[in-house]
Amino acid sequence: LKPSGLDAAAPPRLVPLFAPLDRLLAGGGDTRLAVDPLTRLNGYGCRPSPRPEAFTFASSTATSISERAFLRAGAARDTLIASAIAREDAFDARLEDLRRELTIALGLAGTGVSVVLSPSGTDAQLQALFAAHAVLDGPLTSIVVAADETGSGSGFALTGRHFNTTTARGLAVTKGDPVAGFANTACIDIPLTDETGRRHTADAIDAAVIAAIAASVRDSRRVLLQTMDRSKLWRRAPSRACLDEIAARWPGAVQIVVDACQLRTSPARLKSALARGEMVLITGSKFFTGPPFSGALLVPAIHANAVARARLPDGLCAYGHAGDWPAAWPGLRAQLPDALNAGQWLRWEAALAEIEAYRAVPQNFRDYALARFCDSASRLIADAGFELLDDEAPDSSDPDSDGEFTPRTILPFRMRAGGATVSREVAAGLYRALNCDVSMRLSPGASAEDKAIAAQLCHIGQPVAIRTTGGDETAVLRISAGARILSDSWCGDEAAAMRNLDGEVGR
Repeated sequence: LKPSGLDAAAPPRLVPLFAPLDRLLAGGGDTRLAVDPLTRLNGYGCRPSPRPEAFTFASSTATSISERAFLRAGAARDTLIASAIAREDAFDARLEDLRRELTIALGLAGTGVSVVLSPSGTDAQLQALFAAHAVLDGPLTSIVVAADETGSGSGFALTGRHFNTTTARGLAVTKGDPVAGFANTACIDIPLTDETGRRHTADAIDAAVIAAIAASVRDSRRVLLQTMDRSKLWRRAPSRACLDEIAARWPGAVQIVVDACQLRTSPARLKSALARGEMVLITGSKFFTGPPFSGALLVPAIHANAVARARLPDGLCAYGHAGDWPAAWPGLRAQLPDALNAGQWLRWEAALAEIEAYRAVPQNFRDYALARFCDSASRLIADAGFELLDDEAPDSSDPDSDGEFTPRTILPFRMRAGGATVSREVAAGLYRALNCDVSMRLSPGASAEDKAIAAQLCHIGQPVAIRTTGGDETAVLRISAGARILSDSWCGDEAAAMRNLDGEVGR
């Protein structure tokens, strides 16, 4: 899909926008967005164009773009090109409008939050490290809670190291090498499980966090503490009581960054975090099912001036563009190239379409539908003989409501074969096979029903490596409820919406 009739008059800066839309949506990131020429899928099992033929319950990882979001991205591209002919700052103006629309859609209007756009949650972590250096004075230690259930690049990004072999600007780098200009940052990982696969108690995790901060402060180091608000396996840590203790004991020494990249959290929780001065990492590509690689860092109003005045590390310029940062921060923007990351922008346009469609669904239907879908999926997993991982107990010290996200919307399960838990390799093979037409693998005498089942594409959450209680490595697969289940089911007619929801459960 290409725009038409305007290319001759378009400013040179916008010439890249005349590429096919699916190619644009796969650009402006790193190697994780690369599309396989045979399958037309990226590393997440997604396509950068609509894939309605697939059953999609993969929102814990990533989802192919919907028809609605694809059309929104194409319309936004055409509108920008037309506007830019008459207005030189059309792109910057659109990004500012997008930030405003995003804060409204997330229920954050009036909070004074600043939105820093990024290609991915991992890129946003690198931005968060820079912001923490701007806010805190002195050498820094990054403490990563739920290090075993967050993105694989987190340890690199939160210590100022390259987390891929290319940057979002397409520059080649060496994974693991320092990003130029970042001060040396120590790192302490706090996993949620031990080496035998046993889950640490909430009290044990809280104690580990307090001990790690205390040790860092004794060494005259400031702390970036990344907390977890819904991990790959639906976990949250540390407790609210622990965070309150940290605020009381070490004011000004610890900057909290909340990993809310799943965005399975209520507006009330986001508001509370920002009001406490916590930065928040989000994406539009998990629960809200926008195309993969739409990240953002939310900076609370109390820190905006410090970040806006800071000097960017030289190496961070390889990762972003001026338009990533708010227009109200001209000094910081002047340190970055004034180029256009079309892919990043269009993916956020698509994600915003999904967020707005979800928010347009009445609250009572959202509450009911998420609870109904997750309860039904849990029972189906159990009926299939799979082992659903235990849910965690609610945090009694946390006053913030989860709203419609009270039911568990990520359902991780493990499988057995011959009485033994399947290996990580077998789980990964099942994940890939589900997302393909494998009907040709059946015997010639297979029934038409079996052939139809084998041909059906089913995209679910990527395997997550865990250990059994005996210490053996396995992996869980995940069925997840995404926003699109609700927004595609709702139609204004409650009876019809219920039938549509039944169809999603039927899938």
